[in-house]
Amino acid sequence: MTKTKITVKSLFLAFVKIVAVLLAVLFLLLFVVRAVAPLPKSSTDFTADRDYDLTGAIQEVPAQYFEPVKDGGTLEEVYYETPLAKKRAIIYLPPGYDIRNQYDIIYFQGGANATEKTYFGTPDDPKPRFGNMLDHMIINGEIKPMIAVCANFYHKPRSETDMTELSSLYQNYTAEVRDCLIPAVESRCSTFAASTNEQDLIASREHRAFGGYSMGAAITWNMFMENLDYFYYFIPNCGGMQNPYVPHLTTDAGDRLNASLEKSGYTKDDFFIYSVVGTLDITYNSTCCLIHDLRHFPQNFVFTRDNTKNGNITFKKKNFKVHSFTNATTYFYNALPAVFDGA
Repeated sequence: MTKTKITVKSLFLAFVKIVAVLLAVLFLLLFVVRAVAPLPKSSTDFTADRDYDLTGAIQEVPAQYFEPVKDGGTLEEVYYETPLAKKRAIIYLPPGYDIRNQYDIIYFQGGANATEKTYFGTPDDPKPRFGNMLDHMIINGEIKPMIAVCANFYHKPRSETDMTELSSLYQNYTAEVRDCLIPAVESRCSTFAASTNEQDLIASREHRAFGGYSMGAAITWNMFMENLDYFYYFIPNCGGMQNPYVPHLTTDAGDRLNASLEKSGYTKDDFFIYSVVGTLDITYNSTCCLIHDLRHFPQNFVFTRDNTKNGNITFKKKNFKVHSFTNATTYFYNALPAVFDGA
């Protein structure tokens, strides 16, 4: 009897081990297929053979760039009124900031669980990692000194915001940025806008960028549709405009973006987009789906490598990278040198 029990137990354990090994192999195969399987063929306007994936195109941030520098950038906060609530934005001022000079400005937007503290922290409780990276890039001449802003699209804690409210906030945030955030920030900081009236903000659009991660990327695409007259540069990383779990299906995202561009009166020479996503990112499908949609409009969306000289949109992938703010930081590190300078 004892031997029978031992035999059954041994067989069961062996069965469990075999199942575990098979599952591990299956997951490994799924990861490999996700990373290397061919996607829809690129048109001749694209600069790479496989889904615009440029070998070695996404460089890791040097480890020392996350260390502080002497006399680095500083943080300030600004409070402003919106139709729903009084809000705060965090402003990064570059090393050597001088109010007598004019600076390019970029607005960073975080994801679904982000706040105005996501990228930089606060003046009293800084999160130096992202700011340190900008300091090094500026000091080393990789980017021009620029002002950066992080705001919050929630008007109350995320935990108290249901999905209906979230959808509404996400859709209406473009108006808040235009009418409330930008005037509050650029009346305080020295940008290329002569004033914060609409005419001067439009006139200075070539010195203004918007970038976002995850839901912030979806907001960035919305900024393109709604506020193209205020922004020239867009960095939507790790996110499309549709459900991130939808596979490569035809959507209306490209139609909507193209229609908004043609309605705006601007042309292919009046904007630049830089987008990156990891091949294991939960938003990989929705991001690629949107990008593939845009290739149907080569008269307006011309793909290029890293700069504005030969086109107006760059799309890259990073193999085996998942959905994380750390990876998004790497993507911004690669995108920022292409912004403003067109270098």
